[in-house]
Amino acid sequence: MVASEVKNLANQARQATDTISREIEALNGVAGDVVSSLNAIKTAIGSVNEFITSTAAAVEEQSAVTSDMSSNTPRASAELA
Repeated sequence: MVASEVKNLANQARQATDTISREIEALNGVAGDVVSSLNAIKTAIGSVNEFITSTAAAVEEQSAVTSDMSSNTPRASAELA
């Protein structure tokens, strides 16, 4: 009787160990997916940052040109008069 109980407990322990191993493998897979997703997000943020930087530079250049035109308009008008 004792031997069969020990054998039963050993089988339960093996099954529990197998279940835990499968769950750990699944968690490792999910962790890998999370890392991949975070890297993709990092890349996307970098692209957005580049776009924002180039847009800001273009807006700054456009603002300088507009200011220059605004400054030159009265002078050009005076020269035509």
